[in-house]
Amino acid sequence: MSDKSLILDLFMGKKVITEKDIPLVLTTQVKDNVTVEEALVATKFATEEDIAKSYCDYFKVPFITNDEMVKMAEKSFELARLLPERFARANKVIPLEKTEDTIRIAVINPSEIFIVQEIYLYTGLKVQLAVGTISAIVNALNTLYGARDEVKELATGLLPSKGGGVEDEEELLDLNKPIPVTRETQVVLFVNKMFETAIQQRASDIHIEPYAEEIRIRFRVDGILNEIPPPPKSMFVPLISRIKILSKLDIAEKRVPQDGALTMRYNDAKIDVRVSTCPTVYGEKMVMRILNKAKLPLDFEKLGFYKAQLNSFIKGINCPNGLIYVTGPTGSGKSTTLYTALQMLNSPEKNIMTVEDPVEYKFHGINQVQVKPKVGLTFQGALRSFLRQDPDIIMLGETRDAETAEICLRAALTGHLVLSTLHTNDALSAVSRLEDMGIEPFLLASTLRVVEAQRLVRRLCNNCRQAYTPTMEMIKKYGFSETDTLYTHVGCEQCNGLGYKGRIGLYEVIFISAALADMIQRREPLPALTAQAKREGFKFLFDVGIDKVKEGATSLEEIVTVAAVGE
Repeated sequence: MSDKSLILDLFMGKKVITEKDIPLVLTTQVKDNVTVEEALVATKFATEEDIAKSYCDYFKVPFITNDEMVKMAEKSFELARLLPERFARANKVIPLEKTEDTIRIAVINPSEIFIVQEIYLYTGLKVQLAVGTISAIVNALNTLYGARDEVKELATGLLPSKGGGVEDEEELLDLNKPIPVTRETQVVLFVNKMFETAIQQRASDIHIEPYAEEIRIRFRVDGILNEIPPPPKSMFVPLISRIKILSKLDIAEKRVPQDGALTMRYNDAKIDVRVSTCPTVYGEKMVMRILNKAKLPLDFEKLGFYKAQLNSFIKGINCPNGLIYVTGPTGSGKSTTLYTALQMLNSPEKNIMTVEDPVEYKFHGINQVQVKPKVGLTFQGALRSFLRQDPDIIMLGETRDAETAEICLRAALTGHLVLSTLHTNDALSAVSRLEDMGIEPFLLASTLRVVEAQRLVRRLCNNCRQAYTPTMEMIKKYGFSETDTLYTHVGCEQCNGLGYKGRIGLYEVIFISAALADMIQRREPLPALTAQAKREGFKFLFDVGIDKVKEGATSLEEIVTVAAVGE
């Protein structure tokens, strides 16, 4: 943001204006929504040339006349591609000329040092400043980018782009586009390479963490964080600033957490990245969630459901009303399961509405609402609004409290199908959790259709997994037979030495039968519900995990770690 007092101080020092004139200038600035320089011209205290030459004298930078500016702009069409039009217009900057490692820029106010930093991060070039008048720079912008027809912009802004969306192509980070390898483009190159490597390694998150003497960068691959070689500590600030600019965050704000997003193009795919910063004692930690919709397996069989489980789940989501709960810890794939269900249910005949925090993946035909507590848009508020929007199916990202649970129940009782998530260790624990939230058992018994629990376990690398025969202790403890062939992880080049590559789901799907509903209404304890579910043939997480071990899909160590019997 501009140092708005500098030009006023300069003119007061020259006795062009007095202390009494300042309120008129500032009032004009606010009323007309203009810069302080434009307000000085509007109030006739100074001309554009007076302002430009005052800045030139103060900062010892050259002045570019109107004629020179237009002539240089006419030769700068190639340079204009280095800066996004939106950035150039918003900050009134004109690229004038470029040498091997330097770009010369005309500005109105040279004190705006953050503009210089952003230009460096966009171009990788050193920045030299010159000063021009306001009208000269606006004319040069129109020469470079075309005169603005604001009415036309507003009208066309309401129409979809050729691709069917409203995405601004200049805001896209194109990883396919080559960047000249020079010392000045080191940060841009590192950021692009970091994203490219993360995508190639199937990373779900990138962590950038500052410490006293170093930076640590880690990729979360298949649920496990792995370090990659970091750049020198001196690159930390420009690295964070580069990503902040791409994700439209305030590069000057380092004291409070910020959230943003950016979109990348890699090969033929567009990939969204959710960016979050958090101040730490050594600087800002940044975490980026990579959301590659093309890799989202929106197919129940690809997710790892067994046929009997899938039949029970589909039977539940095809009910015209009721509650469907998906349970599990953070990062266990609950949202993916819900999105898969919604995609199966999505049709022009149904009004599907979701409220999420955040909306990670966007789907055509589904009305998705992002929670915004700062403006009063909460889960509860959105749900109440949904009930007046004639919905057929409602999806709630998470049932967090008693009030939300009651609204979900009310929606289910009034003829809607409601899907949501809970944090519980197993499927039937959802019943106890909802009762603890104050839901009456007789109401729960009449509305609950399916409770499902899930975990994600790492899949063994087929190239290097090693076979072995279970020991007698394993046979007794886990129910293997002497003829079973089990596999353990080893590690090779294809799996980066981890022994695992990719993940599969373990699912526990309980359809609420008449017998289970009757037991819930009578407040039967969890062990009794579990016993009844077993009698009805439903498989539990650990049993499903043992089946995956017998199939050679994962290792016993992974199942014991992720889905232990104690749960």
